[in-house]
Amino acid sequence: MDRIFKSKVDWWYHGVVLLLAAVSVQQIISGASVWMIILSLFVVYMAIHALLNTWYKLTADGFLIVHCSFFPEKRIAVSEITAVESSFLPVSSYALSLDRIIIWKGNLQWLLISPVNKQEFVNVLRRMNPNIKIIK
Repeated sequence: MDRIFKSKVDWWYHGVVLLLAAVSVQQIISGASVWMIILSLFVVYMAIHALLNTWYKLTADGFLIVHCSFFPEKRIAVSEITAVESSFLPVSSYALSLDRIIIWKGNLQWLLISPVNKQEFVNVLRRMNPNIKIIK
């Protein structure tokens, strides 16, 4: 059976969404150009869409599928994952929190994600592939 884990969402992401919405309202009130208003509303829409559509699926057939809004889905066989590592790296990723997990494929960092329940996510991963190392 497939397991879906939503992304953890930090307070700062909610703050970014509220700030973007406030900028859009300010532009509407101040009479900014139609194109600027449309652009700012589109940015708010994208931020909200990411908030509602960022998740990680562990499939019954052994894959990790990472989904974040309109960005391309990423897919990796759990058998190819060599390690997981906790991280707070603030680099761009398919994560809405800085409380992240680095997924390692061989000697390369494959992707950073932020499942709501990191420990449960790692436990399910390790049941699927007991060879996954935990890097502290």
